[in-house]
This record gives sequence, C-alpha cells and structure tokens, in this order.
Amino acid sequence: MVKFARTGLYTVPDVGRLLGQRPSTIRRWAFGYTRRGKFYEAPIHTDVPEIEGVQLLTFLELVELMFIKGFLEVGLSWTKVRRAALTAARLLDAERHPFAMKKWFVDPAGIYLKLGKQHGEDILVEVAGDAQVAIEVALEPYLHQIEFDVTGIALRWYPLGVDRPVVLDPRRALGAPIVEAAGVPTDAIAEMRRAGDSVASIAAWFGIEEFEVVAALEFEGVAPQ
Repeated sequence: MVKFARTGLYTVPDVGRLLGQRPSTIRRWAFGYTRRGKFYEAPIHTDVPEIEGVQLLTFLELVELMFIKGFLEVGLSWTKVRRAALTAARLLDAERHPFAMKKWFVDPAGIYLKLGKQHGEDILVEVAGDAQVAIEVALEPYLHQIEFDVTGIALRWYPLGVDRPVVLDPRRALGAPIVEAAGVPTDAIAEMRRAGDSVASIAAWFGIEEFEVVAALEFEGVAPQ
C-alpha cells in the first residue's frame, strides 16, 4: 500500500459518489463485465491489486472514469469508447492511463486526441474511428476543473472549478476531497454542519474562512443554512 500512497486511493463506492454514478456502473467501467457468458474488458487499466476483497482505484483512474462519463453523456456509444481506448493505447504505448491526458477532446461525433500543430492549427487524430488526422475544434470536457502537470497528465481535480477551494490531490490525504489551503476534509466539515454547527463556528474550529466552509458544504451536498 505504501507505494500507492501518493497516487490517491478510492473505493468503488467513493468513485461512484464523486462521479454521481452507481457503484455497479463504476465497477463495470473500471474492471469490465460479463454478459451472456462473455467477458468484456474495461477501457482502462487499473494499478492497485484487490486488497481483502476490496477493489481500489487511483486518482488517474478516477480521472479516466470521469472522461468516460463525459464521453457517454455527449452520446458516444460504449463500443466507441472502448475502440477509442484501444486505439489510444496503441498510439500512446508509453502511457498506461491515456484517458488522463490533457490531449483529449470530445464532441458528439467522435473522440479526438491532440498530437500537435500543423500550419498553426491543432492536429487531432480520430481515435474512435479509423485514426485519421482531422483538423477541427472539439470540446475538451472538464478542462475548467482539472489541473495538469507539465507533461499533460492530470495532477489534481477541482470539482467545483479551479477558482473554488475544494480539491482532490493524490499527494494529499490519499486524494480525498479537502479544502485546499488548510487540507481540511470536506466530509469532516459536512459532519459538523449536520450536527448543527454554524458556518461561522465551523470556520473558527478549523481556522479557515467561511467561504471555504460554504464551498465544502456545496461539494458535499449539505445546505450551509
């Protein structure tokens, strides 16, 4: 477990709560499923072995599942997402988690991977189709929430947006949602509010600002008043 300490660790129910999906859906997306006696592989690779019957996912795998959710929500079929994953793995054979890369773009017609520029325009490879080069503007989902490192790999996730103080950072608190500056877990703030503490008293208890408490409560789905 020590070697995964800075990767972020999440149970399947954790990821389901974060992405607003049923655990059974997350399990199918992350680990594959069997239908009519045939096993269908998942479109992502998982790094953490099952521990005492518990399946765990890393931060990068959480981001990949977030992107898969986005692909499906804009009308792309599961078959197309699977095909995109296989093509991306082939194009980016050095990357174990290609769906966690900044290079991804998506629109309702297909999935694209940004490879560079040609004559000043982005070169996008349609990995959901025949991997033919296309020059076209596409929607990059969740870009206003995810911060990437210099290599283009997802670094941290701001689920309320990068201008809000709630963050999931795999290098802090095992990737659990926290108030960024002080590192206070959002679920601890929500627990105090459910117990009847006011926003002001919670802020004073943790030594944080009231707007940070409000943001944590918003993320946890708890009314501030």
